[in-house]
Amino acid sequence: MAAPAGFQVAMNSSYFLGGHGLSRLKCRVRCSQLQISTNSVHNKIEKDKYSYSDQSTSYLHVQSLRDFPTEKLSGEVVLVRLDSSLICGKLGPCSSSLERALLTIKYLCKARAKVVIATSWDTVQSDNRVIESVGSFAEYLSSLLHVQVIPVDGEPGLTSFKQEEWAQNSIILFENLVNFRGEVANCKDFSQKLASGATIFVNDSFSLSHKILASTVGITCFCYASLGGFHFEEELMQLIKITDTTRRPYIAIIGGSNFLRKAPALQMLTSLCDGLFFVGKLSFQIMNGLGMTVPSRFIERSAVKEVLQIIQVARDRNIPIYYPTDLWCLKNDGSETLGVISSTGQLAGWTPVDIGPSTLEKISSIIPSYEKILWIGPTNYNLTETFSVGGTQLGEIMEKASSDSCDVVLVGSAACKAIERKTDSSSQYAEFQNATVVWEFLKGRILPGIAALDKCYPYRIPWSTVFFEPTLPLVVDIGSGNGLFLFQMAKSCESSNFLGLEMNEKLVIRCLQGMTSDEKRNLYFVSTNATSTFRSIVSSYPGRLTLVTIQCPNPDFNKEQNRWRMVRRMLVEAVVDLLHTNGQVYLQSDVESVLLVMKEQFLSYSKGQLVIDGVSGHQIDNPFGVVSDWERHVLARGAPMYRTMLKKV
Repeated sequence: MAAPAGFQVAMNSSYFLGGHGLSRLKCRVRCSQLQISTNSVHNKIEKDKYSYSDQSTSYLHVQSLRDFPTEKLSGEVVLVRLDSSLICGKLGPCSSSLERALLTIKYLCKARAKVVIATSWDTVQSDNRVIESVGSFAEYLSSLLHVQVIPVDGEPGLTSFKQEEWAQNSIILFENLVNFRGEVANCKDFSQKLASGATIFVNDSFSLSHKILASTVGITCFCYASLGGFHFEEELMQLIKITDTTRRPYIAIIGGSNFLRKAPALQMLTSLCDGLFFVGKLSFQIMNGLGMTVPSRFIERSAVKEVLQIIQVARDRNIPIYYPTDLWCLKNDGSETLGVISSTGQLAGWTPVDIGPSTLEKISSIIPSYEKILWIGPTNYNLTETFSVGGTQLGEIMEKASSDSCDVVLVGSAACKAIERKTDSSSQYAEFQNATVVWEFLKGRILPGIAALDKCYPYRIPWSTVFFEPTLPLVVDIGSGNGLFLFQMAKSCESSNFLGLEMNEKLVIRCLQGMTSDEKRNLYFVSTNATSTFRSIVSSYPGRLTLVTIQCPNPDFNKEQNRWRMVRRMLVEAVVDLLHTNGQVYLQSDVESVLLVMKEQFLSYSKGQLVIDGVSGHQIDNPFGVVSDWERHVLARGAPMYRTMLKKV
C-alpha cells in the first residue's frame, strides 16, 4: 500500500502487514503457551495455555463487581473509591463514564449494601461551587443518585460515625482526601482508618491507577474483597484493547514532548502498530534521527540513541514513520504574527505552535487506509491551548474516521477535548483523559491501582479437554507445590479428577511436563492465586466438588504469622459455596497454630455450613495413605503433623 503522492515518509513508503510484528504485550495479556520439544508431552501442550500466563500482565485480570456474587453484598459495608473528575472535571462531566460510575453505586444500593464513598477533588484551581465543601458535594451527589448522601467531616473512617445516624438506603461521603497527607503517603494507619468498618472495597477511580494511594492501594489490605467497579472495568478493558491488533492496519498519532521518558512506550508502539505519525515536539526528534536539519534548541540530546533504535525497528518491520510537512509558527518579535512554514525550512525567528494545513491534509489522506487509530498526546508544540487549530481539525478527522467504522482511541485531554461529544456518538470512541495511565501501561510498568485488586482467572478451562471424564467428582489441592500428592492420588483413585492450583508457575510447568501421555487424564494443574480465583475456576466444572485440601501453606517460611495468609474469607466462602453437600475440606500443617487459624477461619466464615468431621483433635492419621512432599520431610525428621477434616452439612 503506497503512501499518498508527495507526502514525506521516513522510509520506503510501501506498507507490509508483517505477521511477525505482534506486540509482546498483547501476547502477554493472552495466555502464553509453553514450547516443549519433548514428544511425550506434545499433546498436553495444546491445552497448557489455560494453565498459566505471563506474570507481568496477569495482574490485569481483576475481580470485578459485575462477577462478584450479589448475595455476598447484602448487609456488607462497601467503600467505593469514586473518581470525582467524572463529575466535575475540567472537560465537564463525561456522560458515559459518569453513568457507569453512578451505576456502580446504584447497583450496590440495590444489592442492599451499605455504601461509603471516598474521593478527592481540587478546590484550589476550580471555581465549581459543587465541590466547595464535602457538604455541597454530598448535596450534588444526592441529586444525581436520588438517594440521601450524608457528608462526614473530619478524618475519613466509620469509627466515630454513629450507626444510628445511618438511615436506611442512605450513603456516606467522607471528607475530601486531598486534605490528608496519609492519602498520598499510602500510610498504613490512614488506610486502616479509612477501611474501618468496611469489608469490601470497590475501586471505580481508574484514572489514578498509576499512583500508590491509601484509598486505592493501602486500603485493600484491610478489606476481605477488593473489586473493580463498572467504570473501572470498562476503562481497563479499553486499556488492554490498545494493544489488540485484531483490526489492522493500525496507526498511532503520537504527540507531546519528552522523548526519553516515553521511549519504552514508543518502542512498544513501534513493535505494535503498522504506521506511526509523530507530531508535537516528538516529531523533531524523529526528524533529527533521520538526518534532517532541526534547530538545536528543539533536539533532546539525551534521547538520540532511543530515537535511532525506534527508527531501526520501524525499518526492520517495514512500517512507515510520518512527520509534519508544515507548521503554524509564531513570529518572535512580539507581534503575535502567525505564519505557515515548511517543517524543513528556516525556523530562525519563529516558534512552532501547531501542525500546519498541509500536514492535516496529508493525515486526512492516509487515515482511510487504516482500520484502527490511536491518538495520544497534543499536536501543538508549546503545550498550551492558545493555538489549538491543529488539534481541533485533527479531531474532525478522527470523527470522520469513527463514522466510517474505524476504531478510534483518544488518549489525553487534548485529544478528548478535540472531539465534540455528542449523545448519539460518544460510544464510538475509547477515551482516556489521563494520558499518564496509558503511557505507564505502554511502558510495561505495573499499575499499582490495578495490581492491588483481587484477581480472577481470565480463561474458561475446557474440562472435556483436560479430563477424560469431566463429570467425575473433583478433588482440588490448593497450593499443590511439586504435585507429588496429586500424582499419587490420581494414580490410586481413578474414579475422581484431580486439580492442582499453585502460584509458582515453574512448578506447574514441571507438573504438566511430568504428566505422561498414556495416563487416564484425571489430573491437571493450573498456575494461579487460588485465594481470589478459586471461584472463577471451579464454578464452571460440570461435576461435583467433593474434596478440597490445603496442606502446609507456606508463603513465607521465615515469618510464621504469614504462613496462613492464603486462607482468607474470599477463599473460604468460594470453597463452601461450591462444595457439594457432604463434601470435605482437609487441612494440614506442621505448625499447630497455623492449622488452628485455618480451621477457625473455615468454621467462622462458613456460617455453620462446615462442621468437624470425625474426632476433634489435631493429630489424626492421614486419611488418604498418600503424603505430600513437605509432609514426608517433616515425618522423616520425627516431627508431628497436625490435621483436621471438615464436612459440609
